[in-house]
Amino acid sequence: MELNELIPAFAAKLGIEGLEVKDGSCSMEIDGIPMEFADIPEVKALVLTAIIGPPPLDKTEAFLELLLEANAESLGMQAMALGKLPDSSNLILQWRIPTQNLELETFCTELEAFINKVEQWRQALEVFRPATEEAVIQEEDAPIPLMGLGNSGFISV
Repeated sequence: MELNELIPAFAAKLGIEGLEVKDGSCSMEIDGIPMEFADIPEVKALVLTAIIGPPPLDKTEAFLELLLEANAESLGMQAMALGKLPDSSNLILQWRIPTQNLELETFCTELEAFINKVEQWRQALEVFRPATEEAVIQEEDAPIPLMGLGNSGFISV
């Protein structure tokens, strides 16, 4: 199932109106998490992207150590990519899902796993963020660019 078929079926299942695919991508907010779905037909995959939030201003070294450990041990990351957008203060999490034989129920299961992982990383960031520091997702950071991963600063985890 391709994105232009999957998103309307997903929207109908959840009772969401006005959700549509434009130029091979779709943006929405799920549980307060800005997300984008993009169909990448060249690799027969759907890319899920979510904003995690800005990195902590304090304890940066400890947070980067956590990232490297997650990369080395996978920590159940299921080959997701955690990185920082160029020209942005926000970290994002991306996951590439093969579209071959992808059905609505499988997509919903994969999306739920992805959202759970995004929430885990958001919680991990909060552990490193002092109580006086507020996590603010910058509006100018949207939309989320999905291509050009070669120089984007992604760490494959």
